Amino acid sequence: MALRHPPGDYTVTLRVGGEEFDAPLTVLQDPSSEGTRADIVAQFGLMQQLRNDYDAAADAINRIEGVRRQLRDLEAVLESQGGADDLIEQAGALEERLIEVEEELIQLRSTGTGQDGVRYPAKIAGKLRHLAGGVETADFRPTDQHQEVQTLLRNARMDARGELAAVLENDLAAFNRLLADRGLNPLISDGA
Repeated sequence: MALRHPPGDYTVTLRVGGEEFDAPLTVLQDPSSEGTRADIVAQFGLMQQLRNDYDAAADAINRIEGVRRQLRDLEAVLESQGGADDLIEQAGALEERLIEVEEELIQLRSTGTGQDGVRYPAKIAGKLRHLAGGVETADFRPTDQHQEVQTLLRNARMDARGELAAVLENDLAAFNRLLADRGLNPLISDGA
């Protein structure tokens, strides 16, 4: 989500090979814009919040996908070695729990055929993108409804984040203990 900075004077810093180069930059307001500077600053503030929420949702999705990839790789190894049906079953249960959380954040049934938006409802990440598109349409102060929806989506994202934390702290930790009991390496959830 790219942000357009409000009109004003800025300093741009370029860092190359340990050196810094500064240059002044003036962002001018579009002469055909009817929005005030205060409106544009308010819009920018909400866009920053939306970008932060979207980035946090994307980070959670990436973390889930990282663990799911490890689970699938582990399942393939366990299936090829045989004799670990209980671990494979536990891995499947853990992946299903991760998918439940991920489905709150992003629509997983996307087919890429162009009609997904009609067939399947947007989830938190998609709703954040859509809201940002509405907020940045013109140089006007965000409406009360924009701000209320952003709050609702932030709360939903934070709830999903709490659910993810619980899955990682409880379900993944229990699965990792099973792996340790079998002499196998644990799955990694941080930075995944």
